[in-house]
Amino acid sequence: NVFNELRYPTKQTLAFKKLVKIFLKYDHGYKPRTIELYTDILTRFSKKKKLPPHPTTRSMWVRTINRVINWGDRQGYSTDQIKYSVNETNPRTRILSSKESQIFKDHFTPCIYKDICMISLLTGARQMELLSFKLSAHFDNYIIVHTKTKKSIKKKAIQLFDATPYIYREWSITRHQLNKYWGIEKNKHIDESGLFEDLQFRDLRRTFAVTKLLEGYSIFEISKLLGHDKVATTELYLKPFEAIMITAPLVSRMQKTSDKPPQ
Repeated sequence: NVFNELRYPTKQTLAFKKLVKIFLKYDHGYKPRTIELYTDILTRFSKKKKLPPHPTTRSMWVRTINRVINWGDRQGYSTDQIKYSVNETNPRTRILSSKESQIFKDHFTPCIYKDICMISLLTGARQMELLSFKLSAHFDNYIIVHTKTKKSIKKKAIQLFDATPYIYREWSITRHQLNKYWGIEKNKHIDESGLFEDLQFRDLRRTFAVTKLLEGYSIFEISKLLGHDKVATTELYLKPFEAIMITAPLVSRMQKTSDKPPQ
């Protein structure tokens, strides 16, 4: 009846191809390169309805397709395309070796981009959390950043550890600028031994997590530091390093200071 329709409005069902067209026309605020990538993936999938065989490419397609379906659901559309399950059985394992870390610290060109990379390595902060920063968000041993969740953007405290020297000015940059710097600098040091091969900015965050495991932090503490909602997410994130997780102590190594970041 009318009352139920007002309370539980019926979603408009669209063919996935039609939903894709609406999605691509919508102003998401994406960069031109992102729009180009999404357009290519979604156009090719809409024609053949088949996923590519390569695991990495397949995973990218699945995330893109699911993003369209999730966006459509929020806009009040349902579609004939079902969501694909994301294969979580083979999480990424790349971290910086001790040699790569030393080269990064000593030989990457000093600038604001390097400072941001160092902050990520030393705090585990995500790239998107470090694209802009105001000095008013800097406190004694932590900073406040904005992090994106599935439903909203919320504030998050990042404990600084040894990153304090890199927090001395404000900045506002783009993801493209940061990735370009990272790509150019690491390519200067790639060699036949595999040094810096397939190393991405996001691997700085994973390196931080593994470093904390080796320092004796528990999985529960690392989960808090990374900003994961569930410890299970952290366990999956660090699954390739299970041997370290098993030997990591349960006793807290977190600094018990009065000015630690708020929960």
